[in-house]
Amino acid sequence: MTKPTIPKTMHALQAIKFGSPEESLKYNEIKTPEVAHPADILVKVKAAGVNQAEAKGRAGNFPGPKNPPLVFGGDYSGIIVDKGAKVTGFNIGDAVYGSLKMPIGPNGSYAEYVLASQDSGAIVSKPDHLSFEEAGSVGVALCTAYQAITGMGNLPKEGTKKILVLGASGGVGTFAVQYAKTIPDTQVVGICSDKNAELVRSIGADRVVDYTSKEAMDALVKDEAETYDLIVDCVGGDDYYNRLVNTLKKEGTFSTTVGPIMHIGAEKIGLTGWLSMGATILGRKLFGARNYQMVLSFPWDKFSTEIAPLLADGKIKTVLKDSQLFDLKDGVQAHKKLESHRSVGKVVLRI
Repeated sequence: MTKPTIPKTMHALQAIKFGSPEESLKYNEIKTPEVAHPADILVKVKAAGVNQAEAKGRAGNFPGPKNPPLVFGGDYSGIIVDKGAKVTGFNIGDAVYGSLKMPIGPNGSYAEYVLASQDSGAIVSKPDHLSFEEAGSVGVALCTAYQAITGMGNLPKEGTKKILVLGASGGVGTFAVQYAKTIPDTQVVGICSDKNAELVRSIGADRVVDYTSKEAMDALVKDEAETYDLIVDCVGGDDYYNRLVNTLKKEGTFSTTVGPIMHIGAEKIGLTGWLSMGATILGRKLFGARNYQMVLSFPWDKFSTEIAPLLADGKIKTVLKDSQLFDLKDGVQAHKKLESHRSVGKVVLRI
């Protein structure tokens, strides 16, 4: 296909300062990125997923680039419009999706064009059965779930495996439930509110526990001691850890995608807070009742070979409500929805 005309400028959702969504995010016209290296792939973006790390970076509560204006966004889907000389397996006009290694900017996917790289391994062809919105929301959340379960979960190789997913109706949680069910002989119990229970069952959970029910949570703790091989924590904080760690088998693993602070980064964390969190993680690793792991990196090298095929085969689907689809210019509302901690599945920007 002939290379299309690429405008010199594009619209993007810029973080012009750190702060609330209203203070920070502006729909601005900026310079369009250009192919500069042999492995570069320029993508005309159709959809971009919104992730917690980006909202926390925008608020100034998470480590990342410190010199606004910045364009946040890691996940994307779209059409290739230009590529470097050494790019193979992709052509101009191909529909693709993937994720950038730096979801907190400075040149992210909340824009009409994004510059990806074949060297990252985190760009793949989009199957026809996936919408751009579904594909554009996958990367960070599904890779996080994969890392928590396969990268750090230490599941037994033989026999039935039991996994408990905390925050099962959220962006990472919905992928964690589905990914866990792709593992043979695995039973999955999801913890979420009763209003989201049917959804979590529909994506594969064998059982759902309502965290708002004291009776249900008390029964889980009392009746299922030393039952689970793995807890995938998508919420964070001390309460769930202290209450549920003993539902793990002696050799089981508590694998957190968040850490010992609930919704970490939702508020500013000073040096003392970071040191305290580090001490808590180290203490749990060294002296905790069970193995403790925290997701701190993404398995981009597995994206094209082990993660994307699950979507191509239809084994995993994006949970995406119409009410959580926003136009790029309405990115403020998308971030406010995410920060409410009441979103179900993914929040996505249409571009």
